[in-house]
Amino acid sequence: MRLTNINCPQCNGQLNQQEDKFYCTSCGSAFNIDYEESDVEYAKLITEPERTKLYLENNRILLEKNEELRRKFVIGEMKDKFKQEAKTAGVTYAGGAIYGVLIGIIAFVAVVAFIGVIFFITSKNIKAERAKKEQAELERFENFSAEDVENDRNFLENAIASGTAYEISRRVEPVTRNADDEGDAYLVGKPVPVNCYFLKTDSECHLCIVYQITYEFSESKDVKVVYDCVIFENIELDETGHVSFGHPCDRTCGRNCDDHWEGYENAEDVYEDKGALPDDADFYKVNI
Repeated sequence: MRLTNINCPQCNGQLNQQEDKFYCTSCGSAFNIDYEESDVEYAKLITEPERTKLYLENNRILLEKNEELRRKFVIGEMKDKFKQEAKTAGVTYAGGAIYGVLIGIIAFVAVVAFIGVIFFITSKNIKAERAKKEQAELERFENFSAEDVENDRNFLENAIASGTAYEISRRVEPVTRNADDEGDAYLVGKPVPVNCYFLKTDSECHLCIVYQITYEFSESKDVKVVYDCVIFENIELDETGHVSFGHPCDRTCGRNCDDHWEGYENAEDVYEDKGALPDDADFYKVNI
């Protein structure tokens, strides 16, 4: 008997016999068996056990092939599924990232806008409050008068006392005269306030207090009287309507009457001296 390898004429795959037909394990093509006379005679010699063994062997091979095909199919299907899931996940992740970025941008813009609105409102309120305050200060300045100083007796008395103390502190004793028969001159008592003026310019208000300062000579007992002033600068009305000033009495307007005395010969000379007081100020008498 001649042995021959039988392959599928379609795909060259292995053929398995089932009864009177051959089946390709690769492409599944089926072929009928065309026995020759010698093959028929040989088939008669095969016993039933051998026939059964051949049948089982063919089934085993077929099952292995089927299992391999199934495994390949499952693996391929899993790969396709994995690719699809990865693709879906990628799209979802990208969409989520874009969505997150958009939400972040929107939130940032909202926060910036909110801060801008708050800043705008706050700035507007600050400007309004500042304008209101400036207007109130302007009104207080424009309405500030000598009568307000007269009515605030506490401020006026303290100002007079401060000015008196300041005038005493700046007087140097004794004042020596050239004439020896008169002796040296010494301060008698305290400076006495004789006049008080409210000075108002376009931007400032001042208070000028004129003092009489008396000296007595030690030998002749003659008396020398001079006049000088202390100025309280930048006085104003506070929010309660009381008078206040920004600086203590640190400015005086005295000049030398001669070589030895600081002050003026007459009280009127104090405010008539344009070099001592603001020349653009309006003078208002304050009753003390």
